[in-house]
Amino acid sequence: MSKPVVVLATSNGTGLGHLSRQLAVGHALRDDAEPVYFSLSRAVGVIRHQGQRGEYAPSRERGWIPTHLWHHYLRDRLTAFVAETKAEAVVFDGVVPYEGLLLARARLPGVRFVWMRRGFWRPGARTAPLAAAPLFDLVLEPGDFAAAGDNGATAHRTDAVRLSPITQLEYLDLLPREEAAAELGLDPGRPTALVTLSSGVLNDVVTPGAAAVTALLEDPDWQVAVVRSHIAAGRIPLSDESRCVELAGVYPLARYLAAFDAAVAAGGYNSVHELLTAGVPTLFVPNPTSGTDDQPARTRWLADQGFARHADASDLDDVRRQARALHDEHERERLRKACAELPKPGGSREAAEQVARLLRNAPRPLDPAPYRRLRAKSAMVRVLGPKGMAVARKALRKPPTAGPTAPLAVTVVPDADGEPAAPRALPDGVRPLHLTEDFGQVQHSADPVEHLITGASDDYRKRRETILRQYYDVRAVGA
Repeated sequence: MSKPVVVLATSNGTGLGHLSRQLAVGHALRDDAEPVYFSLSRAVGVIRHQGQRGEYAPSRERGWIPTHLWHHYLRDRLTAFVAETKAEAVVFDGVVPYEGLLLARARLPGVRFVWMRRGFWRPGARTAPLAAAPLFDLVLEPGDFAAAGDNGATAHRTDAVRLSPITQLEYLDLLPREEAAAELGLDPGRPTALVTLSSGVLNDVVTPGAAAVTALLEDPDWQVAVVRSHIAAGRIPLSDESRCVELAGVYPLARYLAAFDAAVAAGGYNSVHELLTAGVPTLFVPNPTSGTDDQPARTRWLADQGFARHADASDLDDVRRQARALHDEHERERLRKACAELPKPGGSREAAEQVARLLRNAPRPLDPAPYRRLRAKSAMVRVLGPKGMAVARKALRKPPTAGPTAPLAVTVVPDADGEPAAPRALPDGVRPLHLTEDFGQVQHSADPVEHLITGASDDYRKRRETILRQYYDVRAVGA
C-alpha cells in the first residue's frame, strides 16, 4: 500500500529558514507519508541536496504576475500541484497564509491543511494573518530556545499545538572537524570563525559583517569563513583572503558546524537553533528589520541567560568588541557548557506525528461562510483591476503596489530533452518564459520561470500551459 502524499509548502522568505524547517519535517514524515515540496522561495533548489522532489512558484515580489491576479495564480498553481501529486495534506510554513493558499483550500475540501506558524512576532507586526487560523485543520508552532522571552502576538494564543524546537540537526550527523574543514577549504589546525549574517535582502549585512571579520582577524592565528546565501543581496568583503574563505551555496551548513570554534550570526530561528544545538560559541547580530520575526528580542534573551553574546548591528564598535571576545578560550568554553544545558530539539518528529494523526482521520467539513467572503473579496480585487486598486489604496492612505499592471508579454521556451533551451532573439517587449524542471533557472534567471516537478505527467504539463496562458500574454514568435 502506497503512503499518502503530503505537500510541504513555504512562503518566499528572505533566507532558508522555512525550507530548512520543512526539510526536517519531511525527513521525520518518511515512515508515514511521502513528502513533496512547493515553495515560493528561489532557494527551493536546496531540496535536491536531500534527494527530494518539488516545485517552485514565483512570489508576488518577483514581479512576473500582476498583483491583482497573483492570488488567483497561486490558487491555480497549488490546486494543480495537489491534483498532480494526489496529496492528502498541505503543510504551509510561513507568516502569512496567502489569500491564494486559502482559495486553494476552498477548492480542495478533501485535503487537510496545516499552518506551521513560528512565534516571536515583533512589536508592531501586522496581526491580521492570525485571523486565518480557524481555516486550518491544525496550527503548529515550532518551539524556541528563547520562548520565555517571547511577548509577541502569538505568545499567549491557545490555537496552536506547541512543539519542541525544529532543526535539521535532529537527523543530520555532523561531519568530523577535519573532514568538514577539508570540504570547506579550511585549515582544521587553526581556530576558525563562521560569519553568517542572512541574505541582506531586508537589511545591510555588509557593514556589520565587515566589522566582525576585521575584528576576528586581529588575532593572526584565526581564519574566517563567510557565508554567502543562495539569494544574497550583497557580499561581505574578505579583508585578508589568505585567511578568509567565502562559502557560497553550501547546504545544509549545519553538517559542517564541527569545523568552527565560534560564529557571528544573525538571530533567525534556524541559525539560533542550529548553532546553539551544535554548541558553537556564538555572537548574534540580529536583523532588526526581519519582517515579523523579533530577532533582537530572541537574541537579547539568549545573551541575558548566558547562552550567547549579542551586539546591535548599528553599533559597529560593539560588534567588533563582542567579536574579539570570541578569541578568549575561557569565554568560548563557558558558552559551550551553557549550550550543553539546552534541551535537544525534537520538533520535526512531533510535527510529523501530528500530521500523521491528522491523515488517519477523515477531513473535517469546511464552513463555507469565510470562503464565500474570501472569494468575494478576491473577485472584487480582480474586477477593480490595477487602476481601481490604486484609487482604493490612495483613499486608504496605503502605498501603491509594485509590479506589472498587465500580463507580461512572453514567448514560451520549453526545455529540450530536459536541457535548458538556447536563447534566441525576441521582439522588443517580449520576454522568454522558461517552462522547465531545472532548479538552476529558478535561482538564476531574471526572466519568468514556470517550474515543473521532475517527472511531471503529460496531463499536468497541459494544465500548466493552460494556467500560464491565463496569467501571461503569450506570443508566438517566429511561427
